[in-house]
Amino acid sequence: MEPAAMDAVLIPTFLCLGLGAALYARVIPQGGRSWWAWAAAMVALVLASRLAGHAWPALVLADLAELAAVGLVASAATPDATAAARKYLLAVVLAVLLGGFARIMIGLGPDSSTARVAVAALVVAFALRVGLVPVYFWLPAVARATSAMTTALIIGVVDVGAFCELLALRQNAPWVFEHFPAVWIALAVASMLGGALLALAQSELKPMLAFSSIADLGALLLGLLLGGRDGSAAAWFGILSHGCAKLVLFGAVGAAEFSLGRPVTLTTRGLAARLPLASAAFMLAAAAVVGIPPTLGFVGHWRLILAGAELGGAALVAVELAATALALLVYVRAIHRTWLGPGTIAETGRPMPATAGAVLLVFALAPVLFGFMPDRLAPAAPPPALAALEGASR
Repeated sequence: MEPAAMDAVLIPTFLCLGLGAALYARVIPQGGRSWWAWAAAMVALVLASRLAGHAWPALVLADLAELAAVGLVASAATPDATAAARKYLLAVVLAVLLGGFARIMIGLGPDSSTARVAVAALVVAFALRVGLVPVYFWLPAVARATSAMTTALIIGVVDVGAFCELLALRQNAPWVFEHFPAVWIALAVASMLGGALLALAQSELKPMLAFSSIADLGALLLGLLLGGRDGSAAAWFGILSHGCAKLVLFGAVGAAEFSLGRPVTLTTRGLAARLPLASAAFMLAAAAVVGIPPTLGFVGHWRLILAGAELGGAALVAVELAATALALLVYVRAIHRTWLGPGTIAETGRPMPATAGAVLLVFALAPVLFGFMPDRLAPAAPPPALAALEGASR
């Protein structure tokens, strides 16, 4: 999977996610002027990092995007948001320092005396950056303290960008993963199972979705580690489905909070009666996350099982199936307890704006439609202009 070809798909994907979030935020307010400024800066920096390729300028731009994401969290200007931003800032600073050190040491090659230290630093940096188990301390705090679209943008754009940078490293320096598989697999499996169990322990939906994202990224990391045709495809199709689905899931919950005027928990009942479009979008996105056919998420899950069977045997397939079963339980419980059943919403609740509903519907249907034609999203030769930009950045 050529990094430049991968960026040719990621750039329009990030543009669409940013536009969708902006349209949603126009009708369901996510914050004031500072929120818009930080959100625009964050998305622009992620796009610039992809245009810059995968050398040092791109890494610096990606780090700046993470710092803009911290500003986005802090823009809520509440005590909880300020505390969450501090936690996130700590994670970002540690990730930047460790990641920079790791990249310098990795450049010395697999035979250097610092190879083990470099890989260890990279593992910790990546886990901090996206909030994997056991260093997820910032992610649920951000989800609880900020608006739905804030967390959706961080997970769907910034974290996806960080993961795809790791995909590029898998292509450019495969020894980082092939010489130290145990530590990477341990991180992936702990996040897959731990994230799902932590999601099951939540009563509020936004933190539940945040923990579910940890489990998703653990599965995607496993596909990246397994490599080969099936493993790489699992990571690639899975990450694209993940970005769209998380925008819809958080957006649907945000629409419900807009209607109710309070957080959505498992004690909230009958949302589908009041918000049928948001309910349908949530269910479609959940199907993509769990991997139910014919979604793009199913393509990714199926490829992951094939790669696990070929390279990891029955034990690894059993872990994958257990993680999928836990994810299914997370979303079935949320749908059954929150969206379905007799309604308890007061008649004075605000309806969801039509623009927000259209955004949710488009991004909920995208993983379904591309599930029928996943090859349309397979990285091909990059456009000459993009290839030239990436070559100039090196």
